[in-house]
Amino acid sequence: MNKKLLTIAMAAAMVAPLVATADTTVYGKVNTALVNTDNGTDDYWKVQNGYAGSRLGFKGTEDLGNGMKAFFQYEFSTDAQTNGGVTGGRLANVGLTGGFGTVVLGQVWSPYYNTVDVTDFMDLSGIGNSYYIGAARIGNVAAYVTPNFSGLTATIGTIIDGMPGEDGVDVYNISVDYANGPLTAGVSYLSNEASNMDQWGFGAKYKMDNFAVMAQYEDANDADSDSWAIGGEGYFGNNTVKAVYGSADLAGADYDVWSIGVKHSFSKRTFVYAGYETADDADIDVFGLGLQHNF
Repeated sequence: MNKKLLTIAMAAAMVAPLVATADTTVYGKVNTALVNTDNGTDDYWKVQNGYAGSRLGFKGTEDLGNGMKAFFQYEFSTDAQTNGGVTGGRLANVGLTGGFGTVVLGQVWSPYYNTVDVTDFMDLSGIGNSYYIGAARIGNVAAYVTPNFSGLTATIGTIIDGMPGEDGVDVYNISVDYANGPLTAGVSYLSNEASNMDQWGFGAKYKMDNFAVMAQYEDANDADSDSWAIGGEGYFGNNTVKAVYGSADLAGADYDVWSIGVKHSFSKRTFVYAGYETADDADIDVFGLGLQHNF
């Protein structure tokens, strides 16, 4: 049996007893795109994984009583362009949630990413949000999320990956977020003890009936780097049009990226999309047509 298919079978077997319960969900997406890349030297077409990679996940909860629940999540990257095998882990965590807030351990989306990277969309090539300088998914995490106070929440996260003779805490991450009505906004601070890096970022989005605007800014002192991006999206029936412009100064290397895309939804689970991206520093232009189905 193909090793990648065997990996999927083993993963499914591990969670099969859990799937039988009412509080466990199997979910995922299959996303494949036909992409043209012109990098100044070569111009070629390729069928590849789409902008939001295909994945297979399992998540669930257990009611522990007195308003408290346990939860878990496993999520794997999958290859939708060739044999459909598992290509890596994305998320793996377990936690408790209740009136006291939420405690989670494992691999998660970083609080910094959740707060700051509000302009990421339809990234066909890896250049679309290359102005983002923070971490995305992070492991060895212990995090606490406060209860919601009239739209205001705070998240305190640590990466604990110690060795003998060390205290074990490598990274501290604190985010404060506000969500109420059309406005979501937040600020996040991250300190990396190993690299002596301090970094902070801000993200905000304001959504009206048929239009939304968003912006983000980041600054990292160790590498003398900063970046910003602005974007907007419009909603027309089952269609969404979005455009983003981003600029970054990474230790003296300046570049600009812009993207534009359109999405048509056939249903809540299936849509087609087209996108164009360009990055001036890399002399690269990318155009793609894709199809995504969620389950």
